[in-house]
Parts: sequence; C-alpha cells; structure tokens
Amino acid sequence: MRVTSLDDAAWAGPWRRIRVGEKLLLCLGLLGTALLAPAWPGSALVAAAATVLALGPARIPARLLALASAPPGAFILVGGLSVAVRVGEPSRDAWWVLGPLSLGADSLARALDIVAHSTAGTLVVLLLATTTPIVDLLTWLRRRRVPGPLLEIASLTYRLLFVVLQTAQGVHEASAARLGDAPVGPGSLGRRWRTAASVLGAVLVRTWNRAVRLQAGLEARGLDGELHVLAPTGAGSARFVAGTAMLLAAVWGLVVLAVVR
Repeated sequence: MRVTSLDDAAWAGPWRRIRVGEKLLLCLGLLGTALLAPAWPGSALVAAAATVLALGPARIPARLLALASAPPGAFILVGGLSVAVRVGEPSRDAWWVLGPLSLGADSLARALDIVAHSTAGTLVVLLLATTTPIVDLLTWLRRRRVPGPLLEIASLTYRLLFVVLQTAQGVHEASAARLGDAPVGPGSLGRRWRTAASVLGAVLVRTWNRAVRLQAGLEARGLDGELHVLAPTGAGSARFVAGTAMLLAAVWGLVVLAVVR
C-alpha cells in the first residue's frame, strides 16, 4: 500500500460524485448506530454493512481495506486484551488466574463489547475516508461556515503529512541502497542506529525546507488567508438518501428484534 492509497481510492471511486453531505449522512448514521446500539448484534451489523458497502457499491479493493484496517485493528485488539485481563483481586467467576492477573466472564464480555464497537466505528470511518477526498470534506465544511483558519490548518497539516511520509520513504530507500540497514556484519547494530539517526535528521531538514517553499509559493500567489479549490457540484441523489434510510431502519429493526427476544 502506497502513502496516498486511501486518497487515490477516494478520488477514483464511483462515490466521488455523490454529495459529501449524503455520504456523511450515511456514515454518521452508521457510526451513531455502532455507538448507541448494543454491540451484539448492533455493532456486528454496522461492521458488516460498512464492509459490504466498501467492497460493493464503493468498489474499494479488498486488499486496500484490509491493509488500512490492520493498524487500528491491532490497536483495538491490544485495548480489548487490556480490558479482558483483570489486575488485582480475581472475581469469583474467574476462569484463569496467574498471580495478580485473571480472566473472567464479565471482563471478557466487556472486552468483546469494546472490540465490537471499535471495529464497527473504524470500518465506518474507513468507508468515509476511501470515498471522500479531504479536499471535498474541507470544502463542505467551509460552506457550513466553519472558521477558515481552522480549515486552513487542517488542510496544510494534511498535505504536510504526505510530504513527511514521502520524504521519509525516499530517504529510507536511499539508505537501504547504501546497505545502511544491513542486518548482518561487524558493527551492524551500531551502524543501524547511526543510519536511523541520520535518516531522522534528513527527514526533519528536508520536510522543513519543503514546508518553507510551500509557504513561499502560497505567498507568491497572493494567498489572502483562504486556499480555495474546485469541488464537484453534482445533483443530490434521492436514491442514495432513500437507501441510507432503508439501511439504517433495517439495522435498527434487527437490533430491536434481537433485544426483544
């Protein structure tokens, strides 16, 4: 996965022409359902719906979705494990005890709820990220009277993140070509530490220089405090809104049926 894979998918996807407000209606509705509904089956249904929408109508490659989900997924699993394992006096229903550590039905149930809610929310956010370029989102927020300085800070920070990542990737590849990170050989550990330090220094210096050039370029173009960009102005889709309402109604209907039973 490249540094710009998520942004490339958002620009090239079939949902590019759908209005940002309509996509936000869908994603915020699913996100609210994942937070408010019981984890089982509420969050499970939301996670399934987000995955089907991403792989189906949105046409997001399965490999991209899996790679993008891996880092937050690992964080979620670590967080769930920290909740499942209890530290201190073990409960009466503990299944496993090792010194001050214990695992019981209550702690495991809480951990599974947290994992389910977090996973569903992550998949919904990834659905929005892979279908809506950040430029469209910032433009939509500007039209909703969000203060311009906040949007400019968010936009420049977003662009600088790509600058930092691309610079780090280029410097690392150059270092690897010079065998600066060779895992074997005499003094390999010390060489790897020196290489890491030099790479970090080069990344910071080059990023600073590119940021300065970016500022100079904006000032030369007469930046007056707001960086305006063109955004698509497609017509609203009543079909998309109706589909969103039907999906949310179906999810909540299944949740209510599961709770009543």
